[in-house]
Amino acid sequence: MDNFYDALAMYYDTMQSDMDPASWADFISMLIKRHASRKTDTITDLGCGTGSVTIELANKGFDMTGIDSAEEMLSQASSKDGADKVFWSAQDITDFDIGGKNDCFISTLDTVDHITDGKALEKLFANVGMCLEDGGLFIFDAITEQHLDSTLADNVFYEDYDDFTLLWLNGYDKETKTNRAELTLFTITDDGLYERFDGELVEKYYPAEFFIDVAGKAGMQLIATYGELKDSRPEDDEERIFFVFGKKGNS
Repeated sequence: MDNFYDALAMYYDTMQSDMDPASWADFISMLIKRHASRKTDTITDLGCGTGSVTIELANKGFDMTGIDSAEEMLSQASSKDGADKVFWSAQDITDFDIGGKNDCFISTLDTVDHITDGKALEKLFANVGMCLEDGGLFIFDAITEQHLDSTLADNVFYEDYDDFTLLWLNGYDKETKTNRAELTLFTITDDGLYERFDGELVEKYYPAEFFIDVAGKAGMQLIATYGELKDSRPEDDEERIFFVFGKKGNS
């Protein structure tokens, strides 16, 4: 492991062990079936990470492409069962090139919130709009301010696993809507000692109006919003919202 992010990639799935990729894939499949006005075969997963959701969708028969800028994340993804069903690509998701058009784009697990430059996020939407077939969908989830301001806030978290320990010092700035998490990861080496890695993860809260505006500029419109893995509209205390945007031809 050369740096913090390489180490994080190795333990990412353990850290996300409370997330069931099959449930996420089922939910996304339901949204596609309900809202797409075209047959959906090709899907690109932007910010696919270690590919758990990507592979689950591939297992459902979708022709999947997984894009992520972190090559160590893609290394973990490509080593999993079913990874050979996915085309993996190391690219910046704000400036990707898939060489054509897809029926659907997805981006899960707060990926869009980690793009803290609004102009860069607008560029991502523009690229999706350009590469999305008419009648296709862009499905993504985003954190709510409730999650940042109340759940994370200025708290300290820790997780102690068998082979690593993670410390998390969080700070949310209400004025800039920016969340900074200072992470320290201790991993056990072969000789029983601990190796330390430090890094920072930054997220930004974007209101729904921002997504509607940038999507509109990219030729997409909002079709529906859902609570986290719920077949219903988001509630007031929701911590994650799913957005379904579509290109012309959707209902």
